[in-house]
Amino acid sequence: MNRTAGIGAIQRKLNSLSLQTWLHNGSCCGVQGPETPRLGFFGSACRMGKTGVSVLSVNRLFVAVAALAVAGVTACSTPAPESPEQVTQLEVIETVFENIDKRYAAATTIKTVSLAGLKRLSETDALLAVDDTGGSVELRYADRILGAWPEPTPNDHDNWAALTSRALTLARSESDKIQADEYGNLLKRFFSGGLAKLDRYTRYDGPDQARNTRARREGFGGLGVTIRYENGNTYVRKVHEGTPAFRAGLKAGDHITHIGRTALTGLSQRDVITKLRGPIHSRADLTISREASLTPVKITVIRAHIILPTIESKLENGILKIEISGFNQGTSRSLGKALSGAERGGDDVKGVILDLRGNPGGLLDQAVAVADFFLNDGRIISTRGRHRRANQIFDASWGERVHNLPIVVLINGRSASASEIVAAALRDRGRAVVVGASSYGKGSVQTIIRLPNRGELTLTWAHMIAPSGFNLQSHGVIPAVCTSGPEDRLGPLMSAIKSATASGQRALVAMLRSRYAVRTDPIGARKLCPPSKLKRSEDIEIARYILTHENMYLQALHDGAPAIAER
Repeated sequence: MNRTAGIGAIQRKLNSLSLQTWLHNGSCCGVQGPETPRLGFFGSACRMGKTGVSVLSVNRLFVAVAALAVAGVTACSTPAPESPEQVTQLEVIETVFENIDKRYAAATTIKTVSLAGLKRLSETDALLAVDDTGGSVELRYADRILGAWPEPTPNDHDNWAALTSRALTLARSESDKIQADEYGNLLKRFFSGGLAKLDRYTRYDGPDQARNTRARREGFGGLGVTIRYENGNTYVRKVHEGTPAFRAGLKAGDHITHIGRTALTGLSQRDVITKLRGPIHSRADLTISREASLTPVKITVIRAHIILPTIESKLENGILKIEISGFNQGTSRSLGKALSGAERGGDDVKGVILDLRGNPGGLLDQAVAVADFFLNDGRIISTRGRHRRANQIFDASWGERVHNLPIVVLINGRSASASEIVAAALRDRGRAVVVGASSYGKGSVQTIIRLPNRGELTLTWAHMIAPSGFNLQSHGVIPAVCTSGPEDRLGPLMSAIKSATASGQRALVAMLRSRYAVRTDPIGARKLCPPSKLKRSEDIEIARYILTHENMYLQALHDGAPAIAER
């Protein structure tokens, strides 16, 4: 095997990343790029009872309202003008229900989601109750009926949205406990109950939470520092190279006491982060307490678009260790820079350790781009769902890659989603040996829909299929060399490896043969190698041993991967 660096054409690889941007329109294993929501214009409970009525003309709206008035729908006889909050509430529910109906990965009914969410209100006020017997939906408070509506057909998402919004408004108007809570918490509570009827990864985030998750995913206006918050004080833990804070001269250990005239001491960590972040190109006037200075230091930083770093690399004794903590918009580019930096360093790179332990996932296109660095062709991942666009195939692109270096991928029970895509692709394509504990087993893809209230719906719309043909959901990625499970199994193996004798190779060969016997049975293999949250030092030692013993590496590649079954 060629042990030379083999990291050629990294710049061409970086340039080719722009070709990956079409993938899933920014989708990810936790996120698809936000979409402009469809804003429904029926703004009152009078929509209820309308079945299959077009919304194309005002005349039809008038006819629908008139028809309902004749029918005598209880909660709709004298609709009051709606507040902007109520209109937004209705638009949010419409958008959520429509997307569930059309795009959720498995067949379900909007009726199920709506009723489950409404019934969750009783957890806030036990006097509230929802009854859906007899072809109608009733909202009660104590022994009084607050509203009653004809039950729409199970997937009439428009009318279920109108019914739900009206019921929530009536519940708030009657319940002192709900009124005493923040307005946005009513929607959170409703969706918490309703979306619980779907899978565990589908969720609703209100505007504040959505803003934070968008910042982690897409970046934010900031300084470029990682802070340490301690006893109400804010310290700089790390200044990231190339950022405004780095150029302005901030240093690790600096105590930030003020931003402008605002003292940070005593503020909550959330408030401090809010103060540090701001619009791109805006000015942050910092007052710094620095040990080397007797007087406060004044530093002005111009905020820029900051993408949180997800790559850390270190070259030691010819082994390049790359730790990937997540997959955001900057991950693949940062990986390219790490590989280029190792090549420029002049040292002979003999192998790569790709550490995905504790990596919860992130953007799908970034996972595909990372795997593409190490693959010359072939399948990376495919997705399947109920929506036509959810069925996609992602293959490695042609061209020079990092293809002459042996690779070991480290995973554990907290490696999920996008990190499982990378591990499975490199394992199944015979490109890397996987070491550690079985991964989490999150084999689904979520799309994120931006909502009218600036919140977000994270909706599962596809499941991931590895190149081997296995569905990653629940099964996850099973390592070739397992370091979880009984300690009495790992101890002798490590002793043999550390002895640097033939017994180390024999111990690994025995383990690989036992893994080979169950490699076509992911359920059985997962029981033998259970998920573990630990990041064992033994993982690194085994990885280095395999990378520096060519015969061991080749056998691990052969015995540790399922047979390819292109789908």
